Formats: sequence, structure tokens, C-alpha cells
Amino acid sequence: MTSSSSGATESLVPLLRATVKREDVTPDEDVTRHLAGVLGLVMAECTAAAIEGDREEVVRSSAGFIKGLIAIWADQGLDPDAVWTELHCRIEMGELCMRLNHASGLHKGRRKGPWRVATSKLP
Repeated sequence: MTSSSSGATESLVPLLRATVKREDVTPDEDVTRHLAGVLGLVMAECTAAAIEGDREEVVRSSAGFIKGLIAIWADQGLDPDAVWTELHCRIEMGELCMRLNHASGLHKGRRKGPWRVATSKLP
């Protein structure tokens, strides 16, 4: 897996720990609905900014999106480590698929082309 750049992890960890403190929480449906709506709006703004090529707005809305995700995790009582573990597994699986797809000369005579993934969806 590739390493984080310029202290992104170090910057996110305190924010995660400060925001996501609650475990065994029963989420309030109204709060969850509001947080999900805000997250969807920020995601749409980020997508529109990316399409327009507005890099500054992409940075601003990306930060808002991450903050919204963290708020939803807190609302749901999720541990950020579970999300990071899932993300790490998906990245590792994608890198493994790429290495297998580009491996050459491992099975001479039996296969003519590279290994093909049956699906584009990561686990």
C-alpha cells in the first residue's frame, strides 16, 4: 500500500478521535437523515467542481465531505479503524489484481493473455 503524503494521516487522526467518541449509540433518525443530506450535497458540490476543473473548490468540498463522513461515523457509533481497515483491504486487493494481471511468463504454454478479473468490483 502506498504511504500517506504530507502528514494527512497525522492530521486526520486527532479529528477522528475527537469526533468519533461514541460507541453503542442508537442513532437518531432525524439526525442521520440530516447528516446524510448534507453529505450528499457536499459530494455533489465536489463532483461539480471536479467537472468544472475548479481545484480550489474540489479541495474545500473534499474537506467538507470527509468531515461529513466522520460525522456520520460518529452518529452510527462506528470506529474509524474499521473503515481504515476496509479501505486498506480494498487497496491491497486492487494492487494484487493489478500485479496478477500484469504478471508475465509465470504460466508458459498454458495461457496466451494476461489474467483477467471476473469483475471490476472490489470486495
